Amino acid sequence: MPSRLWLWPNLLSLDAPLVAVLWQALFVRCFHATGDALPAVLLVLAVWLIYAADRALDAWAGTGRRPRHEFYRRHWRAVLPVWTAVLAIAGWLAWTRLAPPLFQRGLLLLAGVMLYFAVVHFSPEGFRRAWPKEAAVAILFALGASLAALSRIRSVGDAVSILLFSCLCWINCVAIEQWEQRDPFGWPIGAAAACVALAALLLPLLDRPVLGEAEMASALAFVLLDRARRHLSTDMLRVLADAALLSPVFFLPVAGVSV
Repeated sequence: MPSRLWLWPNLLSLDAPLVAVLWQALFVRCFHATGDALPAVLLVLAVWLIYAADRALDAWAGTGRRPRHEFYRRHWRAVLPVWTAVLAIAGWLAWTRLAPPLFQRGLLLLAGVMLYFAVVHFSPEGFRRAWPKEAAVAILFALGASLAALSRIRSVGDAVSILLFSCLCWINCVAIEQWEQRDPFGWPIGAAAACVALAALLLPLLDRPVLGEAEMASALAFVLLDRARRHLSTDMLRVLADAALLSPVFFLPVAGVSV
């Protein structure tokens, strides 16, 4: 098991919840939605539950052989009671404390997550190969991160900002898959990220300058990573691919001033 400290957030499935909650905060501020701690807590718990379960199932099935899968293969007995407790806490909080409209949207998203798990882990192999896994993850992740702000969509710019974020999530998934396999014939990650960066330039014209700048920063980070991928280890690329989505850290301080 790797001893490098920078890899442990990935091993413990803590990187994706951090990315999700940062983008949730940015969407809430930029869309002027009502924000409190509960949706953020539930999002962190839900994303961790999903990623931990997904990696554990991959490990048990023998389809995942990266360090994150090996972690769950070795430590699932310790993780399982924690996972069960987190599930119970998240379910209780959502049932008793969440506003009904947000709870209903969450149930719809949960149905999408359950469909994803059914296809990826329990369907025939031929169907799984045809299933656009990375696109499904990207859509579900983007909807989850923007769920608390969806009721505040008022313009084309709002919808475009969520669409571009889903494109960034897709690039993240595809890049990790290709970089880990060192596949030279996959999607042109750098070109796709450059297209998203160019598209994000339109968001200031659609009254979403901060979202546009954050998405452009993440897209350009993927362009740079793609150019440098041959000089970085697979594990480092995996960690940096998620770090590329941490751009809201730099834009949240100004999100309430200029959205």
